[in-house]
Amino acid sequence: MENRMIDLSGVIGIYGLTNTCAVLVHEIDYGNERVLASMNGTDPGWCEMTELDMEGDGNTEPGFLLGSLPVPFSGVMRFYGGADAKDS
Repeated sequence: MENRMIDLSGVIGIYGLTNTCAVLVHEIDYGNERVLASMNGTDPGWCEMTELDMEGDGNTEPGFLLGSLPVPFSGVMRFYGGADAKDS
């Protein structure tokens, strides 16, 4: 298994999955309703925003699918860090 540092300089949100894996949100394109996301920073790709039924009860919430993994925006934590972070 290869050890490598994850570049968080362009990350704006994190959806934790396990202690070693997270979905990283790099950018949100509201105009085209899509999210640039990756798994641990590897191969970021654009995902369409959608409504997710996380509980299977018909109640939906906004989010996106990274492959077949549903990612609700309510579970994404805002991330203020990395080299691109600005002092407020």
